[in-house]
Amino acid sequence: MKKILVIGSFMTDLVFKTSKMPSTGETLIAEQYEKYTGGKGANQAVAASRLGGNVEMIGKLGNDEFGKEHIEKLEDENIKHQSIMFDNNARTGVGNVTIDKDGNNKILVVPGANLKLVEEEILNHENIIKNSDIIVLQLEIPINVVYKCIDLAYKHGKIIILNPAPAQEIDKEIAHKVDYIIPNETEAEVLTNYEVATIEDAKSAAQLLIDQGYKHTIITLGNKGAIYATRDKWKYFNGINVDAVDTTAAGDSFIGTLAYGLAQDFKIEEIMLMAIKASACTVKKLGAQPSLPKWRDIKKLDEIVEY
Repeated sequence: MKKILVIGSFMTDLVFKTSKMPSTGETLIAEQYEKYTGGKGANQAVAASRLGGNVEMIGKLGNDEFGKEHIEKLEDENIKHQSIMFDNNARTGVGNVTIDKDGNNKILVVPGANLKLVEEEILNHENIIKNSDIIVLQLEIPINVVYKCIDLAYKHGKIIILNPAPAQEIDKEIAHKVDYIIPNETEAEVLTNYEVATIEDAKSAAQLLIDQGYKHTIITLGNKGAIYATRDKWKYFNGINVDAVDTTAAGDSFIGTLAYGLAQDFKIEEIMLMAIKASACTVKKLGAQPSLPKWRDIKKLDEIVEY
């Protein structure tokens, strides 16, 4: 089995469940409050490990209570964490997640220690990149650090997965080094300046990303499924309709599952179907990491993907 290295973020999610989103200046009584470990990087690492992946993580936490909880969670999930760093001057990242009755969410993020990760620290961990097979990255750490990770992973011939979230512009010079870029509709629009409102729009945006130099492009479309494209082909994979409770971490579940599938040398069609099912499982539960599925959860899913 190939080794997966996730380099990315940690967030402690403070989750509020409410019947409707408050308007400006409005105070509402919410129905439920929970605290979970999260962050795109940590979520993707947990998603891959929970399926049985060999996973390690590099990132930075605050030297505080939330930071200690994240380390305990990584241990519980069998994720190697010897290279996690602590910052004495910044707190662990925090996300405020508000979810309405339809499972839609609004999120505010204070990145905290995630933004204290620097290039020199990545260089100090080059051997971990060298000794891994698949490198998974997001954009909740400084963009220059992401570029440095890509450079080192490319130098050592690793499979590079980039989730360009939160949405921001990316230097097109790195495109040819990235094996898989996986944006959602909003992120694809930022990267291509092309509005993605339909499946055909997603196909066109995927082609624009391929033209930029990315080898494989996957645009996730929520419950509408996903587009997969390379220079020579493209394919639409249908979504699965489930009763959504919380859409947080659906994309992270998809990416972690994809990384696991690549680590197992599964065929891409099988990986895409598996990742879509994993995302469908994720939205059925409240919270980011508590909702990430194990194999038994994916197998229990009654709905199937139709072409």
